Amino acid sequence: MDFSGDVKQAIPRPAVAFGGIGSAGPSPLLRGWREFRRSGAPVRFLCFEDGAWADVEGEAAVPLRRAFLDGRVVAEAAYGGREFLFDFLRMVRIDTGTAQEVAMGWIDDRGACFFPVPDSGRKRKRGEPELEDGASSGVEEGSDESSDTVESGRVGKAARGTWGRAVRLVETDKFYQVVKKLFLSGIAPRVGGGVAITAVHKVAQGPRCRAFQQQGQLLAAARGADGGNAKFAWYGAPSADVAAAVEHGFGRTNSRVLGHRAHGDGVHLSPPQSPFASAMLANADENGEAHIVLCRVLMGRPEAIPAGSSQLHPSSDNYDSAVDNMQNPQWYLVWSKDMNTRILPEYVVSFKCPSLRQMQGSSEATSQLKKPSPVARDMFPTLLAEIQRFVPSSKLQTLQGTYNRFKKGQMKKDQFIRFLRAFIGDRVLTAVAKKLRGY
Repeated sequence: MDFSGDVKQAIPRPAVAFGGIGSAGPSPLLRGWREFRRSGAPVRFLCFEDGAWADVEGEAAVPLRRAFLDGRVVAEAAYGGREFLFDFLRMVRIDTGTAQEVAMGWIDDRGACFFPVPDSGRKRKRGEPELEDGASSGVEEGSDESSDTVESGRVGKAARGTWGRAVRLVETDKFYQVVKKLFLSGIAPRVGGGVAITAVHKVAQGPRCRAFQQQGQLLAAARGADGGNAKFAWYGAPSADVAAAVEHGFGRTNSRVLGHRAHGDGVHLSPPQSPFASAMLANADENGEAHIVLCRVLMGRPEAIPAGSSQLHPSSDNYDSAVDNMQNPQWYLVWSKDMNTRILPEYVVSFKCPSLRQMQGSSEATSQLKKPSPVARDMFPTLLAEIQRFVPSSKLQTLQGTYNRFKKGQMKKDQFIRFLRAFIGDRVLTAVAKKLRGY
C-alpha cells in the first residue's frame, strides 16, 4: 500500500541490489552443503551480472540440472562464447578463462530460492557486485560527531545511546515534516488529539541495508519484477525491543504483546496510514514518552493468517509473509526467520499521548475478557451443537469435518480450539462457553 501525495514523493522507495550480511551461523561451505541437500530439482539458475540477477541461457542450464540431480557439487557449462564452472556449494560461477567469480543461485521446482549470503566483512573479489548503502536518507551529516542536532536542513552524528548511531532530525528538516505528517494524520483521529511528537531520529544504515537489498533482489528473481512487494510500515513494541531492533536487529517478535490477537509468530507491523495499531503495542516510560519505528518491509507474496494462529513460517514455498486480510490488511507479518533481512528500520518516532496510555489499559483488560477459557473435552459435543446455531449452513460441513478429525485424535485439543476461534471468533466462542457453564 503506497503513500499518497507529498509523503510518497518525499520518502525514497526501496532500492534493491545484491549484497550480504555477516553471520555467526555455520560456515559458508557447511551452509552451502545443507542448502544443496535441502533443494528440490532446480528449474532456474541465475547469476548476478551487471547489477542484476540474470538467468543462465537456454541449453547451458541442461548440464547444470543434470549434474545437480546426480549429486555433483561442481558442474561445467558454456554459453555466450565462454566456459564456466558452477560451484553449487559456494554458490559462485567461475570463468575458466579469467578466473573471475560472480554470485549464482537457483530456484527449485517447489519455488524455493537458494542464493548466497556472503560475509559483508570480507574483501570483495573481482566481479562480485559492489553495493551502495541503499536509498538516500535525504539528510546530510554534519562534522560535529558529538552533536545530535544542528541547523535547519542538516543533522549531525548522534552519540551512541538508546538509538545507537541514529541521528536526531531538527523540526525544520524535510523528512522530519514528512514523518510527522504521516504519524499524526494516522493517530490523531483515533486518540482525539493530545498527541505530541518529541523527537524523530533517522536510523543509520549499514550491513542490514545490504541484506535487505539482497532479499529484494532475490524476491524479484523468484516472484517477478515487483516480487519484493516493498511497503512502508510501523513497528511497535516495548521500548527495550524497539531499541534493540534499531541498534542491533530484531531479537524476538512482538507477537507476545498481541497475545491471542497475533496472526502467527512473527513481527507484526501496521500499514503506513495506521500507526495507531503499532502505537498500542508501545509502552511509555516514566516521563510518558513512547516510541514506534517507520520501516521499509519486503512482503513478497503474502498469505492470510487468522488471529490466534501459532503458525511459525509460511504454509508453503508459494508464500513469503502474511497479512490479516488480503483485501484490506491492518497487519503485515514478517516471519522470525526473515525479520532481520526483510525489515529495515528507517525512522524512530518518539511521542507522548496520555489518552493512548488510558486506551492501552482498557485494551489489555478487554483482551483478557475476550480470551476464551479452556474448554473441557467432554463439553465439545454440547459446545458444537450450540455453535452450529451461529454458523451458516454452507460452513457446517467444514466445522463437522474438523471436529471429526479432532475426535479421531488427528488434531490436538489446543489446535481445535484455535480452529474454533478463527472459524467463529472469540466473542461467539466465549459467549457459548459461558452459557454452557451457567454464567
